Amino acid sequence: MRLLIALLFFLALQSPVVAQQDSVKVSSPALKNLYGDVVPGKSQPFNSILTSSLILHDTKAEEWPDIRAKIYNRVIANSGTSPVPYQPAVNKFQETGRYVNLGLTHIKYRFQVVDDIWIEAVCVLPKGFNEANQYPAMLSVHGTNGAIGKDSNLGNPKSRAYAIDMAQKGFVTFSADQFGYGATIKNVTEDQLYKSFYEKYPNWSLRGIRMLTLIRAVDVLEQLKFVKKGEYGSMGNSLGGSSVLFHTAIDTRIKSAVVSTGTSPYYTNVFRIMARGKLEEPMRTAHLAQTGIPNYDMHEVIALCAPRAVLFLEPFNDPYNPDVMANFKVFY
Repeated sequence: MRLLIALLFFLALQSPVVAQQDSVKVSSPALKNLYGDVVPGKSQPFNSILTSSLILHDTKAEEWPDIRAKIYNRVIANSGTSPVPYQPAVNKFQETGRYVNLGLTHIKYRFQVVDDIWIEAVCVLPKGFNEANQYPAMLSVHGTNGAIGKDSNLGNPKSRAYAIDMAQKGFVTFSADQFGYGATIKNVTEDQLYKSFYEKYPNWSLRGIRMLTLIRAVDVLEQLKFVKKGEYGSMGNSLGGSSVLFHTAIDTRIKSAVVSTGTSPYYTNVFRIMARGKLEEPMRTAHLAQTGIPNYDMHEVIALCAPRAVLFLEPFNDPYNPDVMANFKVFY
């Protein structure tokens, strides 16, 4: 009886909302179950779990620049204090060799990110390359893979070789090691590298150095004569997908991006953040430990990419992110 009374009371409370929805056609019951009721004219955060959410269903175009600035500042603040701005620059780089693999010319580079931090990269020239022409360019960003680094995108037997695939389709591709992987741990362990990094930059973050690395990778492309300037693409999987998303959010030179398994929201991955996340963004983890709420989430980072084109890919069977429905809410 108590259960029945509670149910009737709950339905009574819901009746005004139902009445307002009578004129709203729901195309799919599954979508309604996933996203809830959207009441016209009523502000509602996209993600009601996050009290910090600034984006509402009825957000107007003229309100967006101010909202975007607030989100951008919050995301940048959580990356810590960078020794240089996250802005384009004419950086130093060197060609260190060339070779042919899978019928394509590969150029090895090393480029400066900041101070004495240099990153190794491989540029793959497109099929039928002619040095008199300029070609569209894409960044190819690898995921978590230890010492393999950039090689996982270049035809390594265990790789997702999208750097090769896109070069065969006519793009110049540029694959750089992410900080903490590939050649960056050639003479040290990953833990030793991170320890020395935070000793030198105690107020920065791994998220920050990785965003800056991709900005500097585009800076190199801007200086190559055979690259078409002004519009670049980027694609990555897992850690690479996350890095592509954050880089696209802050570097408007990226005009299109493919983000694969890189958007799992923080509010459904709290335990991962409190463990591995301490290294990635210490400020974000500290805030979460104190309040229980992330101070920004992935739907806001995605919003920073607007109005550029982004393709999101998410599997239904990812053991590291089993709550794929939460990802769909982020996209929505």
